[in-house]
Amino acid sequence: MHARQRRHRGRRRQAGRRHRRRPGADRSFTVRRDHRCGGREGVGGASGRPERHIRVRRVPAPPGGGSGASGARARFRPGRLRSSARYAEPVKDVLDTLERWVGEGRRVATATVVKTERSAPRDPGAVLAVSDAGEVAGSVTGGCVEPAVYDEAKAVLAGEPPRLRSYGITDDQAFDIGLPCGGTVHIFVDLLEPAVFAPLADAIRGERPVALAVPVNGADAGGERLVAAGSDGDAVALAARELLARGETGLVDVGEEQVFVASFVPRPRMYVFGAIDHAAAMARLGRFLGYRVTVCDARSRFVTPERFPDVDELVAEWPDRFLAEAPVDERTAIVVLTHDHKFDIPLLKQALTTTAGYIGAMGSRRTTADRADRLREEGVSEQELERIHAPIGLSIGARSPEEVAIAIAAELVSVMRAGSPRVSRETVGA
Repeated sequence: MHARQRRHRGRRRQAGRRHRRRPGADRSFTVRRDHRCGGREGVGGASGRPERHIRVRRVPAPPGGGSGASGARARFRPGRLRSSARYAEPVKDVLDTLERWVGEGRRVATATVVKTERSAPRDPGAVLAVSDAGEVAGSVTGGCVEPAVYDEAKAVLAGEPPRLRSYGITDDQAFDIGLPCGGTVHIFVDLLEPAVFAPLADAIRGERPVALAVPVNGADAGGERLVAAGSDGDAVALAARELLARGETGLVDVGEEQVFVASFVPRPRMYVFGAIDHAAAMARLGRFLGYRVTVCDARSRFVTPERFPDVDELVAEWPDRFLAEAPVDERTAIVVLTHDHKFDIPLLKQALTTTAGYIGAMGSRRTTADRADRLREEGVSEQELERIHAPIGLSIGARSPEEVAIAIAAELVSVMRAGSPRVSRETVGA
């Protein structure tokens, strides 16, 4: 048999397999049939679309961040002012422990990184908590200065006032407790206020936007309070809302006061399009990075909880139609893994109308070039095309779905943190 005949026969066998229903397939949810698709389940071809999408597993979307006030006369202090996309994670790591300690009536001191300079092990917002029984939860430097911070926390528990401490290479105790990385970390230590902590914990678990404002100097040091979205309040509240609206965490000067503002905002969203093995790996890694992950595919038979147990939401719908109605902001990541023009072109056109911070599309260099030509024919400009990271992911020699997901995540982090990837892209996907 000639090679051409073998390929032709192989295609016919693959086509036949695509139209057979797998025995024992999950039929626990109903798919609306569309007469334009010949009554077949989901999307059977390019001739028609299902009339509506199917939410296979629905997790209510968290409320969006509130708008901040621009009238606060606050000055941001030098140092690292960071986005809070991951800020809540260090607190979430110790949330259960703190709730248990508070529930048992224990007194607790918290040490919080409020500012870093140059290289530092942890970002602002990292927390170490010490109970009056001497128990410890969390970390502020990964071990470099923890013993000294522990002593400061015990002193506060013993009745001494809150204090702001700095640790770096120039410390008198540099050889004992200095940072070997050469940076400086500023840590504020005070008592945990149960009356403030309880609503803070509720807001974090409910993914409601809230800011914790804590003066770190002067007579009012340690007088922490919660600030929700809104427009009223004093200068501290207005400054806190301004950072909350941007999802940022850091020190801010309000008059003579230095105030540490910790913003807790809903998780950023990641939309993964294409229900393939790479999508399952990407969903797992996206959740690990702190994203609220949605997997969407027009082929409903592939969008099942059994195939994607690690996502927040599964959607069976044409990708462009779903994205047109989905909430998107600057923290949103759009990951296109379909590499099928009937899905990719309308989806990417829709993605380019959003403010998404990252748009990536899988495909070989040839597929990417062909896709770009088709988008140009649809009226997409060169400037708009530059927003699409394709071939998706950094060049790390990825082969398996998990490796490809790591390559994509590396590019995503680089873009979201610095605005552009530091390593050239090569082919990821086919």
